[in-house]
Amino acid sequence: RNNMKKKFLYIVTLICGLSFTTSCEDMLDTKSLSTDNLEYLCSNPTDTRKMIAHVYSFFCEDTYTSRMSTNWMQNTDVEIGFITKAQVAVADRRSVWGLDMKQFSDIKNCWDNSLKAIDFANQCIEGIENSAMYLEGNKDMKQLHGEAYCLRAYWYWLMCNFWADVPYATTPTTKDNMHNDPRTDKNIIYSQCIQDLINVEEEMMWSNDMTVEYMNREFALGFIVKLAMFRAGYSMQADGTMARCTQTGEEYTINYIDENGASQTASSADDYYKVAKAYALKLIKLKDRSLETNFKTIFDNEINGCNPANGDVLFEMGFVPNSGGDIGWCHGLSVVASSRGAGTSYTNFTPYYACSFDKQDQRLNVTCLNYRWLNDNKQGACDVWGIQPAKWCRMDMTNTTVKDKGTGINWPILRYADVLLLLAEADNEINNGPTQIAKEMLQRVRERAFIKASNKDEMVTNYINKLSNYNDFRTAIIKERAWEFGGENIRKFDLIRWNYYSDAIVNTIDWMRNVAINYQQLDEVNGELIYNKNKDIEDLGIAPRLYYNYKNGSLEFENDYFTYRNQSSSPYNTAETLKDDDIKSSNATFDGLKYINFVESLISVSNKDPETNQPYGTDENGNEIKKGIVQERVLYSWHGLTDGALITGTEDISSLRNKVTPYVFPIPTDRVISSNGVLSNDGYSIRNK
Repeated sequence: RNNMKKKFLYIVTLICGLSFTTSCEDMLDTKSLSTDNLEYLCSNPTDTRKMIAHVYSFFCEDTYTSRMSTNWMQNTDVEIGFITKAQVAVADRRSVWGLDMKQFSDIKNCWDNSLKAIDFANQCIEGIENSAMYLEGNKDMKQLHGEAYCLRAYWYWLMCNFWADVPYATTPTTKDNMHNDPRTDKNIIYSQCIQDLINVEEEMMWSNDMTVEYMNREFALGFIVKLAMFRAGYSMQADGTMARCTQTGEEYTINYIDENGASQTASSADDYYKVAKAYALKLIKLKDRSLETNFKTIFDNEINGCNPANGDVLFEMGFVPNSGGDIGWCHGLSVVASSRGAGTSYTNFTPYYACSFDKQDQRLNVTCLNYRWLNDNKQGACDVWGIQPAKWCRMDMTNTTVKDKGTGINWPILRYADVLLLLAEADNEINNGPTQIAKEMLQRVRERAFIKASNKDEMVTNYINKLSNYNDFRTAIIKERAWEFGGENIRKFDLIRWNYYSDAIVNTIDWMRNVAINYQQLDEVNGELIYNKNKDIEDLGIAPRLYYNYKNGSLEFENDYFTYRNQSSSPYNTAETLKDDDIKSSNATFDGLKYINFVESLISVSNKDPETNQPYGTDENGNEIKKGIVQERVLYSWHGLTDGALITGTEDISSLRNKVTPYVFPIPTDRVISSNGVLSNDGYSIRNK
């Protein structure tokens, strides 16, 4: 992999030195938009690979590595970037997390780079389709042709999930046609991209003939499945509602061969579930593979190399150390300082998510951890606000000369388990309940999750056998995709197509509030949370605090997320907190039990008003009055949805389930202005135009 990556880096560097529009430029330069030489530039596999490599190079930009693939994929019920009241008003990534996006430079950069990547893919497609070697059937040219279509489809898929309906072009921008195009219904875009991939997938190579670091045939098949599920699902409409597509005209229609070899037409939203099923089954029939039994191995492979062909990953974006990729810098297990550089994850997990796992699910400890590295030899505990996405950690890199940014850690874009679960979901939708196919697909994923569990039969066979109707199976899929893909940042888009985003947010807030109320012994009285020392604490199977011993620089947790400890009994009543600064400046071992606040800190309890700092006084019995205050990070982290409905934290927010979560980004103001009225930010539940 390393040799191939060096070659890839060389190609990108070479391409960026040519006279084409590069991702570093502000806008398309009309002087460099001549496409007269595309046939020459794509005349042979060597030169065409350089052209295609330039399309891949847009994955190496900040707009993708630390925005569209990572730090713009919150806030959900899984991935979270907690924010405070003051941060809601700031026009930066935090407004994205809070679903209250405001215009700022990153939005413009991401919009521009996405369209540039698409435009260069269009150049490649036109050049290849006019080249003699492609027309003569050269297999390498056919593969490159398929990659160009896959790349274009992927970038459009991203744009449609961030900006809803977007300009759609299938020809290169030229000085005579600058493509000042209006918004196109995303369902037209999805339909056309699906048809494109259906038309080219058979000309592409399998990963074992190339690598999982290039888009290959199994990716094309798998991405047809994914696109079809989005075409079948919900999305934001221009009128600000969430709906499935009701159009069935020519632009919304595709032709395909089903799993039985019969020619079929798909037009309606429901038809596309059948498309997803057909191409998932085609991939399984042609190139089935076993799932890697050790879940962590998938991500370890990406840290120091790449995943093998015919494995769990169908396509992952390959990066070069000190050149590309921000996994381990802004996403992944945080490292404050080390010989392998430093990086703080902007993405964490909600405690609702972390505590939803079964404790014997091997994915739990691969996905969620409550510590970070302070230096090469010392860990520090993380509280409820800092549950770490642990699938990747720069401390596991063998390269010790890596800079903080540009780690070279690969990023998974589509995994086989994703396709299996999409097939299970599609089958459930088609049949209004799961057939044996759906249950088998879910079983394959859960078999790996519980492969060494003592409760395997209960969590796999018995669990699946109980899923006998449509609603139960759909709920199981919603949960399974969370457990399988946490930190891989696909939850946001899943919630959109399910029209489950608002439900997921309400579930998360209600859970956090109710759990903390229990452990902080609070009563709800006239819209306030009043401390009641006589109120019994119920063991909810969730830990209010995490206790640990600190030995040789490592945390040895005494309890897990699911184990309640009575902090008034020994030895927990003498446990102390341990500050990171003390760890850094002291020995690597500390005597005595330590703890870090967990779900109890979602609500603080005090005898003083936080605004006036004055005591609440005493009640009629002379007892000191203490009140609970729901933390700002609970109240404001989904502000775009909860604005006006969640103020103190005691409100009933169930009505928000029927409100649309405003996930759509505004088109950059400069681009709206330069379109001369073609584009606007009207509608789409965009809060800040």
